[in-house]
Amino acid sequence: MMIIQRSEINEIKKIKKWLLIYGRRKTGKTFLVQNFLNYDEYFFVKRDKTIISEKDQKEINYETLTTLIERGVSNGNTIAIDEFHRLGEDFSDFLHYTEKKGKIILISSTLYLSKKMFASKSPVLGFFAEIPIAIIDLEDTLKALKKFNMDKKRLLEMAILFKEPLAIEYFDKKEDPRKTIAKIITYSTKTIPALIGEIFTEEERSISAIYEGVLRAIANGKTVSGEISSYLFSRKAIKKDDPSLIQQYLKNLMEFGIIKRIKVYQRKKLVYKHVSPLARIFYYADEKYNISERNLNEKEIKRIVDEIMPRIVEDNVREFLSERLGLEETVVQAKDFDVDGCLLKFKKPEVALEVKWRQKVNINEISKNLKKVNAKRHLLFVPDKRKIGVIDKNLEVVDILDFI
Repeated sequence: MMIIQRSEINEIKKIKKWLLIYGRRKTGKTFLVQNFLNYDEYFFVKRDKTIISEKDQKEINYETLTTLIERGVSNGNTIAIDEFHRLGEDFSDFLHYTEKKGKIILISSTLYLSKKMFASKSPVLGFFAEIPIAIIDLEDTLKALKKFNMDKKRLLEMAILFKEPLAIEYFDKKEDPRKTIAKIITYSTKTIPALIGEIFTEEERSISAIYEGVLRAIANGKTVSGEISSYLFSRKAIKKDDPSLIQQYLKNLMEFGIIKRIKVYQRKKLVYKHVSPLARIFYYADEKYNISERNLNEKEIKRIVDEIMPRIVEDNVREFLSERLGLEETVVQAKDFDVDGCLLKFKKPEVALEVKWRQKVNINEISKNLKKVNAKRHLLFVPDKRKIGVIDKNLEVVDILDFI
């Protein structure tokens, strides 16, 4: 399997405090700790609260674990505990009184219990540096894939797909990324929603239904809190059509790296987007085509992927360029035109961006729209700029190799 070096690892290694590493399942938390961080002992807590020691794969009880932790940290060792939240509140009290030598690394994939253990009245508040692990940065996947000499369009689509660690297991450098996506979706109609759903399994079922409803609404194009609220109310997930009722749910989903929020330029408006390309495709396909309730074939899924992929590329390119150029990411939604991205420097437009994920483009129309944004640079991002003909002298046509 291809290994992608995550850029955040070097920063995590520099942190001297105890660590709380959290995020939804299959984002590579365990892989990161086991392969890139140094530790002396590693323990995994099962659902029934039995504990497995990595050293000999033997089960130990809670009392043995606490004894090993006390002994280890007093000797300056590093101890890792995976799915620590299953140990309950007594474990927080134990950590509070543990000698603050050595290092403890806690790993969790459940939001509810993790937040409860680190709430304002928690005995371990302030002891840990909190490290959220979301999906992989696009820059990291691009660096890993560039060596395979793919064409530019395949390179970017494959890199977007492999932001989701689950997808890396399907890597085939010769296969069309859209076919790979179709294959993953076909064989993962239960797995993909479970990756997100398990974060909230400790909460009430009605609350979990609201979280899933939010994700479905966003995938269905309801990207503003008012639209999301109306969507949930229409499906009787909430009692009133009131955006204030869902703010905490949105905040929790952002905190756990499931969705992100983007400002709309010059408007008091925020839009929400899926972080995971696979989750977005799944919920979009299920909302429009009910894929979880019937048998699928790869050809049908590929048609759905072809339908949504340009919008996924647009969102990922805008995010990537904002990070690469050190600018604030916003979108433009005016009465008579939209622009895919407006990247700000100290609240002023630095880059106006349009992403066209096809080779045939109307340069005059694109240039006219971008000029409505008073930015220093007007960028048109395409699959391969060499295949674009005559261009406006005030318009920069770029592709992915201009930025890696």
